[in-house]
Parts: sequence; structure tokens; C-alpha cells
Amino acid sequence: MSEDKGIVLVIGAAELEGAAAVMHLRERGLPVRALLRTADAGAASRLQSMGVWPTYGDPEDRTSVEHALEDVDALVVVLDEADTGPGARLHEGSTLAEVAGRAGVSLVVYVAGSGADHHMVSCDRSHEIEQRMHALGLPLTVLRPATVMEEIPWYWLSRFGGELVLATPYEPDLPLPLVAADDIGALAALAVADRGLFVERTLGLAGDVATPRQIAQAVSQALGEPVRVTEVQVEGVFMYPEAVGHAPDLAWLRGVYPPLKTLAAWLERGGGSELCRRVARRGAA
Repeated sequence: MSEDKGIVLVIGAAELEGAAAVMHLRERGLPVRALLRTADAGAASRLQSMGVWPTYGDPEDRTSVEHALEDVDALVVVLDEADTGPGARLHEGSTLAEVAGRAGVSLVVYVAGSGADHHMVSCDRSHEIEQRMHALGLPLTVLRPATVMEEIPWYWLSRFGGELVLATPYEPDLPLPLVAADDIGALAALAVADRGLFVERTLGLAGDVATPRQIAQAVSQALGEPVRVTEVQVEGVFMYPEAVGHAPDLAWLRGVYPPLKTLAAWLERGGGSELCRRVARRGAA
């Protein structure tokens, strides 16, 4: 962190990765401000429990962003709200970039909505936002998360007819880079705290590589119940076969952040098993 220990503004603190960034920034003793879109009582309560009182405004509104950026030294941007369309997200990112450039922030850490290592969602606009930030000459660190491990219980794991099934849009033996949501926030905080290591770098965030079949086996072992794996087609998800299983920054990331979780560690100590167990309990006899 710069010597003046200026405020770090987190955009997207209502989302899992943004909230994790707030938590890890606070654990490092850094002053944090969080911009929330609406008076979300749950998000506000979580932030206040970390000693952060949010400010409210629309990231698409220039005046709101200018107000939130007053006296801010560094900016962490997470634009991953499910109910925000791609056009609005692109406008938010462009507005944030332009206002941050005029405000003279010393660092922007942009957590891209989708990593380029193994898939791309058709509605994702993170690359255009990233290009805009580069074009404006912002002091920038770009973090591109791989598949978030929390997707396993949120989207892939379900119970059908008493059987646990892991249904993914990927072939069962396709190696997938994976990262825990908490580690995304932790690395965003580290990028602010130790910016000399991260500034002007673009990093693919992954803590492990595993196939859907291996994921199913790991979840089965954690839950003590068989998990069948199957492939499903998901509209808008496109594969990059040449990059499947490729996590070039993993070793470097683990070197600068040793707690980076593997799939097993996420299941054992990162809350993954409990999230999967909740799914397993649904419809169980």
C-alpha cells in the first residue's frame, strides 16, 4: 500500500468476491469504502460487521462514482451482479474507468467477470472494460478468475430421484482451472497491499485444476455418498480447447499467496463441503 494508506473503494461489495475483498482488506488494516447500488440491508449488515459503512449510488451514474471516489487511493472493481445486463455492465465499467482516471487513483484492481483460460460466457463484457481501462492509461492490475469453486454447489450439483448428480457443461475428463471465491478477494486485497508485485500485470486466477469426474469423486468422498457425473449443454458457454487445463499463473500465485486453496482444501476447510451438503440434503429420503 502507498505510504499515505489512503482509502480503498470496493465496487461490487454486495457480491461474494467483492465482500471477500473487503474482508481481506480490513484484515490487512486498510481503510475501506464500499459502494452499494441500493440499500441492501443484508449486504450493509455484512459490511458493517467488518467495520465498513457503505455509501450508496449507481455505478453507472458519474456523479455517484465521483462522490464515492473522493479521497480514494485505490479502487477494486468487481462487476458480476447477476441482474445487471451486459450493456449496463459495460457502461458501468466504462464510467468507473473514466472517473477513476480523472480522480487520479494510484491503482485499479479489476476482477474480470470471466477468465480467458477455459471458457467465455457470451454476455461477458469484461474484455471490453479491460481494454477501456488500458486505453485510459490507468495503473491497472487485472485478475481473471477461472471457474469459481462455489459453482459446484450453486449450479452443478443436484439431487435427482435420490441420486446426487454433478452436471457440468464440460466433458467429464476435461481439465478445468478452479478458484475459490474467497481467494479471489484475498488476491485482490494482496494486489492493493503489495502493489509492486501486481501492478501492470494480468493474471489468471486458479488454485487447482480438476476434471468434472475428479470433482465428482472429491465431492463424493467429502459427503460419503456416490456422485454421478454427466455433461449438459449450456447456451452461451464457449470452450477454448487450446487452453483447457492451462493455469500458467498458479505456481506464481501460490508463491505470493500460500493459502491459495486446492479443491480438496476448499472442500475440507473453505466451506465447500457444507455448501455441497446443503444440496445433498434437498430431496434426500
